[in-house]
Amino acid sequence: MPRTNHRGFSAVLNNRNFLFLWGAQILSQTAMNGIHFTQMVLIEKLTRSSAQLGIVILAWSLPAVLFSAVAGVVVDRFSNKDILVASNVLRTLTVGSYILVLRILGGYSLLLAIYTITFIVSAIGQFFSPAEAATIPLLVNHQHLLAANSLFSLTLTATAVVGLILLGPLGIKLLGVEGSFAAIAIIYIGAAILVALLPKDNPHPSRNSYASSAIRRAWAEVREGWQFVGSHRPVLAALLRVTLIATLALIMAMLIPGFAARVLGMNPEDAVYIFAPAGLGLVLATYLVGRFGYLVRREILINTGLGLMVLTLASLGLVSQGHRTVSVPLFEAYPQAAFSLTTAVMVLAAFLGFSIALVNIPAQTTLQERTPLGVRGRVFAVQFLVANAAVLPPTLFIGTLADRIGIPRVILLIAGGVAMTGGLGTYFALTKRNQLESRGNSQ
Repeated sequence: MPRTNHRGFSAVLNNRNFLFLWGAQILSQTAMNGIHFTQMVLIEKLTRSSAQLGIVILAWSLPAVLFSAVAGVVVDRFSNKDILVASNVLRTLTVGSYILVLRILGGYSLLLAIYTITFIVSAIGQFFSPAEAATIPLLVNHQHLLAANSLFSLTLTATAVVGLILLGPLGIKLLGVEGSFAAIAIIYIGAAILVALLPKDNPHPSRNSYASSAIRRAWAEVREGWQFVGSHRPVLAALLRVTLIATLALIMAMLIPGFAARVLGMNPEDAVYIFAPAGLGLVLATYLVGRFGYLVRREILINTGLGLMVLTLASLGLVSQGHRTVSVPLFEAYPQAAFSLTTAVMVLAAFLGFSIALVNIPAQTTLQERTPLGVRGRVFAVQFLVANAAVLPPTLFIGTLADRIGIPRVILLIAGGVAMTGGLGTYFALTKRNQLESRGNSQ
């Protein structure tokens, strides 16, 4: 009889129910990233304002801060399958409502409707994710959990690439904005069908488990996690860096459609020419760090990534500074420079994606390694909360600033902010290391 690798991917890939859930994740995550791109292009077309794009990101990020604790309570008290099906059906309806408001509303009423729908779609997603995570152990044996979670983590990155670089841009170019929303709604219908095929699960809430007390316990655990982070400087440094990357990614996503349209003179959907190289750089760095990262000390990887990030952002701001000296986008003022400037921006975008992975992967690994198992969930809850809360003020402030002084100058300011924040994280990391070395030498 041939030996079977019970811990490999083959066991979970032969699990039909797992494939239903995994397929639903692939479809829903791809649709979600497609919505991100389509929303940003739509707002850029309607307003040509980075501040308005910031409001969209605010509407998308705020539910994660407001509803994450509530979502955990709901998932513990109701059937995971019912939550998964309901969330995908509701997201289908809400995405379809974008088409309705585009046809019947205009002006500020249309913008308010878009922001409201965006908030609702994001709020629904806060219930889908924990229900999905809680369903995996119900479908997969304990010895197969590592392989199952690895596949889910892999598809998180892959669906971001497909949604932002393929589904969103192609949908808009081939079908228009309304057609793109219709295609995304159909994808959510597919996800709903797949989770509807899952076996029924029966929740077993504690008899004395009330929602209000559960939420209080959740926030108490967040406070405990924050106390641990504050007393362990390497963990604080890693958390600071992971939060920096999450915030930077959303801010750049907010600025790139306007950069493509107002600075370069392209169509807003042509922002894909910036997103795509950044995604390739991210993938390349992920492979290299995973393959050879163990050969280099983690702090060196992170500091190299931060330095490269600052240089890349500064260069991106400088190559487009000519936008402030003319009254039209650069490609219209200097058509002969279109090819060379596009090439420069794409190369810089690739380096930016590369540097993001160079910082994020070692920092995330440090956060996992330096956190004891007993408080790991609380620390990750703090990470999730801080990452989503940290992005809220900059999205409004930076968007408004970009409308006033121009996107290139704002990118230069962001480079300075990354340098300061990265330096603070390096200080926290090295201070603790020097203390440990001093203790070792004294002994």
